[in-house]
Formats: sequence, C-alpha cells, structure tokens
Amino acid sequence: MARPTVAIAHDYLNQFGGAERVTLEIASLWPDAPIYTSLYRPASTFPEFGGRDVRTSFMDRIPVDGGFRNLAPLYPAAFGSFGVLDYDLVVSSSTGWAHGIRTAPYSTHVVYCHAPARWLYSRDTYLGGGSIRQKMLNLVAPPLRRWDRAAARRADGYITIARNVRERLKAAYGIDALVVYPPVDVKRFTPRPRGERLLVASRLLPYKRIDLIVDAATRAGLPLDVVGAGPSLDDLRARAGPTVEFHGRVDDASLIELFEGARAVCMPGIEDFGMIPVEANAAGKPAIAFAARGALETVKDGVTGALFQEPTVESVLDAVRRADAIDTPPLQLSLAARRYSAGRFRAELLTAITEIRLEKAARRRRVRYIFEARVPRAA
Repeated sequence: MARPTVAIAHDYLNQFGGAERVTLEIASLWPDAPIYTSLYRPASTFPEFGGRDVRTSFMDRIPVDGGFRNLAPLYPAAFGSFGVLDYDLVVSSSTGWAHGIRTAPYSTHVVYCHAPARWLYSRDTYLGGGSIRQKMLNLVAPPLRRWDRAAARRADGYITIARNVRERLKAAYGIDALVVYPPVDVKRFTPRPRGERLLVASRLLPYKRIDLIVDAATRAGLPLDVVGAGPSLDDLRARAGPTVEFHGRVDDASLIELFEGARAVCMPGIEDFGMIPVEANAAGKPAIAFAARGALETVKDGVTGALFQEPTVESVLDAVRRADAIDTPPLQLSLAARRYSAGRFRAELLTAITEIRLEKAARRRRVRYIFEARVPRAA
C-alpha cells in the first residue's frame, strides 16, 4: 500500500474559531489527509470536520469541553502520543501545541502559526491578572516554555498570519517566518447599507475586551448585538444595559444577517490578525477596532474603519462617531476585503510550502557535500 503523502495537525477541534476555519481551508488542499488533534467535539466545531479522517489523542476520552484550557500540561504528551508521523509533508495549524508533533527525518514539517502561545508569553493579557488558571500556569510555564521552544526548532519552516506575529516569533524562537494572511470567506457576505445596531462577534474571553463595547453601548444607550459564548458571559450580562442584546452562538445564516444589517462591526481586543474587520468590510460595513497588531494591517483608518488608540469607553465612543462619518460605499468596502480571499490564501500557502521544502532539500545537499568532503571515500 502506498504511503500517504500529507497529514495535518491542529491543537484541538472544539471551537467555532478563526483557527479552525483556517484548518478547514488547509485541509481542502489535501482532501485525503488525516487531521491529528488532541481532542474533537463534533457538536462544538464546524460540521465540515465530520467528513474528514480526524485522529485524536488520549485526551479525547477526558470528559471536558469548556475547561479544555485547564489541561495545558497534558497537551505535549497528547501530541507526543501519535509517535513519529510517516508522511512526506506535515502541516501543523498551531497556536501552541500542534507544532510539537513529531515527524520522520525525511518529512517536511511546516507550521502555520497563528501566534506564539499566549498562555506562555502573554499570560496576564490572555488569562486576566490574578486568575486561578494564571496562578496554575505560573507553576508549569517554565517546562512548557522549554518544550515549546524545542518543538519550534524541530520544524522545517514557519508560516504565520501577519507581520506583527512574525516579529514575535523572531523574538520567541529566533525563527524567520514567512507571512501568508489567513483566508476569510468574503464571498458569503453581500455588501448592504448600514443598519442601526453595532455588532461584536467573538469568543467571550477576557483578552477579547468585549467589556469595552458593552460599557460604551450601555453608557451612550447605543443598540448593540453581542454574538458568542465563553467564560466572560456572566460578567458582560451583569454590566450590560437594556440596549445590549446577547445572542449566544448563532448559526452561520444568522451571523451573516447580523453582519449585513449592522451599523458597524467591532473588534475591541488586541488580535494578531482578526478576521472581524475583513468580514465587516465584506458585508459593506466599517470596522471599529483597537489600534494594535492585526488591526493596523487590515483596517485603513477613516476609509475601511475607525481605529481607537486607548482601551477606554471614551475612545470607543469617539471611534463610533468617526465610523458613522465614513462615506466609503458598501461595494468599495467589499472590494477591499477581497485581498483576503480563500483562493489567494491557498495559492500563497502552497508557494510558501514549496519554498520551505526546497530550502530543506538545499540544506540536506549542503550537509551531504560537507560530509563527503570531510570523509574520504574508501578506495
């Protein structure tokens, strides 16, 4: 039987997140490639994974879903439990764990890295200061950081989602990564005139800073729709005024309807890329985003959105006023979003992978040449 040529790895399949959408797009390039992951919850992620060969670790048998982040010390062992993968090419979609999967010496292991692990390098922002999870991670962070850096050095090449992440990868690992912006399904949106309600769609985690938008809408009496679920939900409900409506998780058709009917779409947290501004533009809406990292690469202030400089309610409300004043037509906003299309992503990803494979082949030839030059052949 012929050996399969490609495998894919992803941290965990139990979320409706941007990283999971990227993994689906990567998988579309190789329909027969198995997907290795720590745990898989079909009801908690995109249904398209149901038609794939998903291979899970021992962690899949642990009865946990929402608390999966508390199992950080187990993930290195989970990806180690797969042994050495016997494929020509392994593509890991990783935010901290899947890049640790082991591959055969002749394999080319390419990591599409969404970010260096936030729980190791940005714990205060990611977890919230003083949280129990943060205190637990403080105990295990040193060995996890050593494992993380060793795993990064084993890979043959890194590709990442944005220029700002490339800089952080260089600082964390000493790696020069290629940049391929992630795919955004811009075709599913139709650009329409602006509505009356602000929209935020996100996992409800502390570092997403949804509280800024909720507080701003509550203070100014602005209508706001909040889409998403997560551990911050109870706190957000408690601080929200009567103009704020929580929808929880919604199906894709409902989400598209909310985007297309919004006044503006908000991304108040610091995101490494952040698909929300691009999706907002695809629906003909300006984005309101915090002026940091990914937003600086995807939002043109005053044209495709409004950036706010300070994480304060006053700064958010000023951005809302400036977004309302943007006169870029919906169709023009939609055209600006097309540079992040899925087709562009697939083409650029394949080009980057080819470059990494050629570089690995060249390194092996150099090593062979040096070895042969130093070790005389037997007569």
